[in-house]
Amino acid sequence: MKTPLTFQAAGPVFGFVPGVEAGDIASRLAARQAQLEALLLMTYGETGDGFRTMSDDMQEAYMWACSMMAREIRDLTDALEEHRAAERGRS
Repeated sequence: MKTPLTFQAAGPVFGFVPGVEAGDIASRLAARQAQLEALLLMTYGETGDGFRTMSDDMQEAYMWACSMMAREIRDLTDALEEHRAAERGRS
């Protein structure tokens, strides 16, 4: 798989194992989307009160984690599209 995973903070650490299936990528993608949604739900409205009482450094770290998840979701989406295109090419 050629899609580089760029979400990590320092250099390429993660990659796909040989033979990864589209379903495996889709499962990881769905999990990360649900996790990011849960984290973001805690940043606004009444549930965001706790977030707003965190120190600036903690809020920054929290949002950095959310940003990394969003980049991972983008990378996984690109990888899934690439994998499915490759499967169509083999058909």
